[in-house]
Amino acid sequence: MFTTTFSGELINVALRQLGATRIVETRNGIMYKVEFKLSDDLTVTYVFDVTKHDKYYIQRIAPYPISHGDFASADEVIEFVRRDITKFRNAMQSHNFPKFIETAHAMVRFTHAVELMFLERNIPEEDMDAVRQSIENSLDQVREIYGRTPKIDKK
Repeated sequence: MFTTTFSGELINVALRQLGATRIVETRNGIMYKVEFKLSDDLTVTYVFDVTKHDKYYIQRIAPYPISHGDFASADEVIEFVRRDITKFRNAMQSHNFPKFIETAHAMVRFTHAVELMFLERNIPEEDMDAVRQSIENSLDQVREIYGRTPKIDKK
């Protein structure tokens, strides 16, 4: 148990150096909530777990929830957060950033709606195929836009 708490504390120190504005330790040093207040309108929040074997699982929960999966070391967690915060700082400069956040929230609502539909209803196969095809079409559109638009310069 000492190792897990120690690993979590090492990450906390490094994240504070990156500008974390709030770190909350829960469940005896195995789960942490970390906030980065990037502006009056934007706080980026992560939750990460430290397992008994010093493996790490991280999720971004704000400004929208998304799982980022497992990491093998504290250094990987710190580097991921550093890169992610840098990307948010750069993206915040875009005049489309509020629309991006709205779109991300719409995707979360969509995911929940699809989950409820499939878990609570007996959906005909043709309807399932239509929903899947719509998702594939949207993904193709996102990939096409990604491929033809300029990359954000990192500062």
